[in-house]
Amino acid sequence: MRYLMMCEGTNEKTLINLLLDADKLIITRDDLIGEVPYATRQFKFNPTLKSELEDYNEKVYVLRIGDTQKDDLKIPSELKEIISKDRIKKYCTKPEFEILLIINEGLYNQYKNTKEKSLRNNPKQFAKKYVKYGKKKYDCTNEFIEDYYGGNRIDNLVSNIIEYKKIKKDHKDDEYYLADLLKK
Repeated sequence: MRYLMMCEGTNEKTLINLLLDADKLIITRDDLIGEVPYATRQFKFNPTLKSELEDYNEKVYVLRIGDTQKDDLKIPSELKEIISKDRIKKYCTKPEFEILLIINEGLYNQYKNTKEKSLRNNPKQFAKKYVKYGKKKYDCTNEFIEDYYGGNRIDNLVSNIIEYKKIKKDHKDDEYYLADLLKK
């Protein structure tokens, strides 16, 4: 059985690539369709992905990674034999993946108790204001994430993912945590 990993955006894809490269997930690149995660929410936006699936032409599990998982995955008719609704799993980092950076910096309580309206319930804006690596402030780029969590800091990412699962208690029944994809 192979897996199709669909990431909400390029930042989520960067995090997953870091985890794959460090062999921290229960699946490997060899398990993935195309041996890569895809930065796409739906099939209509990625013809390469559709082509990869059609070439593989066997049933796959779909792992959707992202912070908002409100939209259902629309399966094109030509892929219905390969992908079925019961093989789709959602892995969430609500409200946004930047919550992992906030946890890493030890700022989670400050974030939860902030009085600043523009930062309340907005981890991205909070991270932009308070998270730094070296002399560089968080700027929503893949390069920042690679520098921040790459190399010998990958264990920080793993710890942050595990901690997030401990403190976040309001996922829906059909949503899993990134921690559920980590090796034990």
